[in-house]
Amino acid sequence: MAHILVYLQRTPQGLHPASALALCLARDLGSERGATVTAMCAGDAGDLDRAMIAAAGRHGADTMVFCGPGGIERLHERLQPVHTLVPWTAEGIAAASGLPTGPVVPRWVDERRPSWGSPDAVSGVVAGTLPWHDFDEQIEAEYQGDVDRVPMPAWVTEVPMPTGAGGTERLIVGEPQLGFVAPEAIDDELRHKLAATGAKPASADAVGRASGGTYLWLQPGAGALPEALSHRGPASRVILLPGPDGTLDATWALADWVLPGVWPKVLGALQTGPWRRALT
Repeated sequence: MAHILVYLQRTPQGLHPASALALCLARDLGSERGATVTAMCAGDAGDLDRAMIAAAGRHGADTMVFCGPGGIERLHERLQPVHTLVPWTAEGIAAASGLPTGPVVPRWVDERRPSWGSPDAVSGVVAGTLPWHDFDEQIEAEYQGDVDRVPMPAWVTEVPMPTGAGGTERLIVGEPQLGFVAPEAIDDELRHKLAATGAKPASADAVGRASGGTYLWLQPGAGALPEALSHRGPASRVILLPGPDGTLDATWALADWVLPGVWPKVLGALQTGPWRRALT
């Protein structure tokens, strides 16, 4: 049987949005072609692993493996997947760097059936929409023997577990901070639309130092994002709005979402129920 391998990246908010889209894309391909979708995540985060297992089943995985050092390479050798999907982030790119079928090719997933067609041997997913699969599936996880040798980020021990039913994908609960960075030349109408989202003006430097919060980054076209964004805290999120003519840039690895389209339309979509639930 053919296999599709998907790397799941943890964040303090749960599964990284690009990993969620990678699972959805893999599920569609797997169903069409009779392939098994295997999700993998690095290390053992204790009770927080329940969030990854729940997300994997929700978005389309058939099986789930928590891996030790070099685990993705061992899984790749064992399964010989037709496609490997990772988030186009520093972590995802690094995870796939040792695969013999690389290099990672960045792909912008802004709709269920993207115009670029099927994934590459190793694809780095840029999140341009919300996940489209929401299955009520519970899967069992497998742990590799050396899984505890993967160092966990500091926030894993700092994030409080939510109360209520187990398996939740939301790890941080609270009133979010929403800010925006935009060119000085934007018109008053757009400023009003930004205000309607509840976003407050923020400087680029402030976003680079942010320990939390969500920031809308309005930057038209294909300009590179500043390297300073790589220093922001793991609990902060950046949503890049490149406008209708945005062209994929390698630095988009510094954003969590990259949403296409004219700015007023995108800002309107962010006020709808699905996006509000995703961002709060």
